[in-house]
Amino acid sequence: MLQSIPGVSKEVSVVVLGEIGPNDEVFKTAGHLASWTGFSPGSYESAGKSKSSHITHGNKYLKSALVIAGCIAVQSKDSAFSHLYHRISNRGSMMKAIIACAHKILRIIYKIESAHVFYETIIALGLRQQNKCQTI
Repeated sequence: MLQSIPGVSKEVSVVVLGEIGPNDEVFKTAGHLASWTGFSPGSYESAGKSKSSHITHGNKYLKSALVIAGCIAVQSKDSAFSHLYHRISNRGSMMKAIIACAHKILRIIYKIESAHVFYETIIALGLRQQNKCQTI
């Protein structure tokens, strides 16, 4: 089921299932899984000013596998990932856009594993993209 996601190959799905495990009850939400993986942004604030917000440390094996999957998903024809990549990379950093795609893949994996459903591009586009597609 995981290999239906763009960018997720057999090797990436093996790493994901090996690190997360087949039991999805360990993580209450997708945010908890993202935090454990290291994709949640850090917040450095002092005197009311926000400093840099890099991603946190986490599971290096899962993080590197998902970054590779994010790089591949960006180049796929799936509009959910290409729109996200272009929207974020236009603001500056291409690596931040790839990390955002990897984070989205992780959230999709959590949803697939917890709800036992297959990947669908329309659902992955999100409400904002669905509304744009319907009006065009």
